[in-house]
Amino acid sequence: MHITFLVHDIHFGGGGERVTANMANHYAEKGDQVDIVSIATPNPQNVFTIDRRVSIQYLNINPNKGLNIIRKIKSVFAVRHHFRKTDNLTFLLGIGTYPMLLASLLPGKDPIIKIGCQHGSYASVKYIWFILRWILFRRFDAVVSLTNFDLPKLTKLNKNSFVIPNSITFLSDQPALLQNKTILSIGRIDYAKGYDLLLEVFSHFCEANKDWKLRIIGDGPLRKSILDLITNKKLSDRVSIIPSSSEIEQEYLDASIYLMTSRTEGLPMVLLEAQSCGLPVLSFNCETGPSDIINDGTDGYLIDNFDIDKMTQKLSELCNDHDKRKKFGRNARINVKKFFPEPIYKKWDALFEQLTINY
Repeated sequence: MHITFLVHDIHFGGGGERVTANMANHYAEKGDQVDIVSIATPNPQNVFTIDRRVSIQYLNINPNKGLNIIRKIKSVFAVRHHFRKTDNLTFLLGIGTYPMLLASLLPGKDPIIKIGCQHGSYASVKYIWFILRWILFRRFDAVVSLTNFDLPKLTKLNKNSFVIPNSITFLSDQPALLQNKTILSIGRIDYAKGYDLLLEVFSHFCEANKDWKLRIIGDGPLRKSILDLITNKKLSDRVSIIPSSSEIEQEYLDASIYLMTSRTEGLPMVLLEAQSCGLPVLSFNCETGPSDIINDGTDGYLIDNFDIDKMTQKLSELCNDHDKRKKFGRNARINVKKFFPEPIYKKWDALFEQLTINY
């Protein structure tokens, strides 16, 4: 079997890229031919460990050079050029909104089975993408959603739509001790992830809690403005931002609480990974994702969207109750087992088989 993943930048430390690396490694270990096509330029730093049998190819569209619309047009032609000589049957998975749309534009006559993999919520895209989805999603052989919530909307665009959640790839041998006074948040620093809200919560929290610190891991277009906000709120001695790391498991194990204030999500890998390391988790109950993972009051807390006061209250409660942190952490490690690879990859295998029969 030949599987190709089309991603924006395989070296970027986001959830879609993490899922791509995990799936690529899984199918390479099974002996399948696996390629990753990264739209962006090469980067010498690999955030994720990728099996040496996986071929990584680059389309060399510099994400920071030139006008955005020019880059997007160049991406369309680069993808078409890259796949023009495909001779063998290939499953092409477009990971995320923009790679999905690029994949959908490939000619239907090629021996490529095109699968669109939505990694954010259906409602999180800009208006132009709503229009393009209506036009282009019917060109996919299948569309995959992370949650049942979005499935009815996707089925209207492509009747061959399915739900396959992300899988977790590790359950730490030993859970976090939950003794370090560290609150952790990981992800792309952009508007959707709500780091401005995170700092608002933490600022209120710091008024009564003097020794806990917040650790943010990630990068993105709003990094500078978030750094400025940290300075303005006089939190520089309490908040640190570091780049994405391949040693991410240790980051979870060194923390005691995972905090997420996203405005929108798909099915966030960070919550699954946090639970696998035995961290209690707090999150706003944004439209998709957190409610599929967190059992409110059992392994974490789901907070009504943008309720800063309630989030601050629950964060303080967990920070000041080590026994509750340990209880929630134990429950989290039990809950996350339903996202283990075996049942998830069985769903992918069944989809690949069905599409091969129908091709």
